[in-house]
Amino acid sequence: MSTPPTPPEPPTAPPGEARGGLAVGEWAVTAGLLVIGVVTLLDGLGQAAPTSASGVGAGFLPTVVGTLLLVLSVALGVQIARGRRGEPDAAEGDIDVRTTRWVPLAVCTAAALIFIAGVDSLGYVVVSAIAFWLTAWAVGARNHLVSAAIAIGLSLAVYLVFTRALGIALAPGVLAGVL
Repeated sequence: MSTPPTPPEPPTAPPGEARGGLAVGEWAVTAGLLVIGVVTLLDGLGQAAPTSASGVGAGFLPTVVGTLLLVLSVALGVQIARGRRGEPDAAEGDIDVRTTRWVPLAVCTAAALIFIAGVDSLGYVVVSAIAFWLTAWAVGARNHLVSAAIAIGLSLAVYLVFTRALGIALAPGVLAGVL
């Protein structure tokens, strides 16, 4: 007497997929691309008319990029609606790609916000060194002195290349008399 075959187990929803089959993460990326594309396109179209003989002005590149982002978001939305969803990459080592590490994400976000808020008052070198150091710590660097030295050296190098070699002014901030 043979045993009856067991029915297959129902498939589990991939990470980021809510009940009912809605791929929340994919739709969020699509919506984000759409919003960025619209804002970029409107900014490009809102630029002053070009006065050069070539007809290319300040709004040309934002218009092209905004249009491409809109096309990409529509194409991505069509693919998601058709059921073609992204698969998580294979993890290296013991990293679980199905979960979000919220503390490192928050630290990296804070580093970006510190840069944005402090670049004018503190200066490029100071805030970029802080942002680099915080980001390095968030992604796993544990030798804080080496990270700080690299952050300061890299920030100084970028500042000097831009201000001295390229003639592009970056905010000196609190180091105005020193740099």
